[in-house]
Amino acid sequence: MSKTEGKELATVKVYLNTGIIAGLVGVGFLASTLIFGVLILFLK
Repeated sequence: MSKTEGKELATVKVYLNTGIIAGLVGVGFLASTLIFGVLILFLK
């Protein structure tokens, strides 16, 4: 394995991790928005 191959693999790993983190943040944001909306409906 050459140095360039190692760099490419590291870049792919960072790219995938960024996507996963972005996905989790998005899901968390949607979930909190839904929960907040339901709570407001119940409190009214």
